[in-house]
Amino acid sequence: MKKILIPFLMLVFVFSLAENANAQRKKRRKKKDDTEESVRSQRSRDRDSEEENYKSFADNLVYDINIGNISLSNGLFGMSFKPQIGYKLHERITPGIGIKYYYNLLSDNRYPDDFHLNDIGAFVFTRLKVTEAFFAHVEYSYISFDNDWFFQDERVSFNYPLVGAGYASGFGDWKSTIQVLFIGNQEVRRLGNYPIEFWFGFTKNF
Repeated sequence: MKKILIPFLMLVFVFSLAENANAQRKKRRKKKDDTEESVRSQRSRDRDSEEENYKSFADNLVYDINIGNISLSNGLFGMSFKPQIGYKLHERITPGIGIKYYYNLLSDNRYPDDFHLNDIGAFVFTRLKVTEAFFAHVEYSYISFDNDWFFQDERVSFNYPLVGAGYASGFGDWKSTIQVLFIGNQEVRRLGNYPIEFWFGFTKNF
């Protein structure tokens, strides 16, 4: 009986050791699999977050269309047009470029013909969004002015700074805007007979 019992007990002991070793391997494998799954899940969440926060070049472009400097008095009609495009370096800082066109019509009974004046130029700007509605605006313009007042045929050109502020309102991608800019050149202020530029318009991706 002892001859049978001893080998049997040894066999049970060996099987017990083998089963215990197998259980340990399964436990380590499960822990490894759980760790790998956790890493994969974290990487997947990171990718989803990056894709959600990613903005392409086009997503950072800001478009503005402005009409301003409207005047109608004493035979003078004037209006200006200013499209511009900027790029968001930061959620609150947008530099950019644009063009300006000023049109003035003078009708005077003392002269047989009307005077049509066309001023045109370009500018660079930086916009600082102070709040979701208010912003500061700085420009540096180069404008060629039509100097055909009372048969003066030469054009005159000036480069000059402008500084001011504006307000944006609305919902979604497009907002309406209003801005007032002070002209930082005395000759330009004298030529246009006004110290400021005022603009009304629309902006996309403000």
